[in-house]
Amino acid sequence: MINIAYLDISPRQTGKTARLIELANKLTATGHKVAFVCVPGVAAELRQKMPGVVVLEDGQPLPICLNPDRLVWFYDEFDWLESTEVREGGYYATTPRFLRKLGEASTENDPLLQLIQAANGHFERFYWPFDMGEGLKEARLRHTPEEFRLLYLGECFS
Repeated sequence: MINIAYLDISPRQTGKTARLIELANKLTATGHKVAFVCVPGVAAELRQKMPGVVVLEDGQPLPICLNPDRLVWFYDEFDWLESTEVREGGYYATTPRFLRKLGEASTENDPLLQLIQAANGHFERFYWPFDMGEGLKEARLRHTPEEFRLLYLGECFS
């Protein structure tokens, strides 16, 4: 069984990436080599916030000079990535991409379910540190009930 270090399944705009950046920088400061996998388009900004961390966009290969087994792996928005791997000691955060049907979902090709299983069903969940009342009312009008549950409640099961 693989042991993961951190699993965060939370709604949008709740600080998931900021928490991962802080954890990655702390590990780097203590001498660990860190690889941070992110969605396309944000790697340049993340590299500025994490000097010394190898930041890879989804699907980008690791530089050949690095041994993947000697890195601490971070996956930001892992449920939206094609290249997510469940790795020993990994750090993971996401807003769920789709609802899984409880009792019917298979872990076979689902990293989110694999990670929940590896974490013995435990994961972090955060909500907004500020009032989202009006924003949530607007979001309910703009999104389907399923989208709202995924994006604004961070739910992954139906």
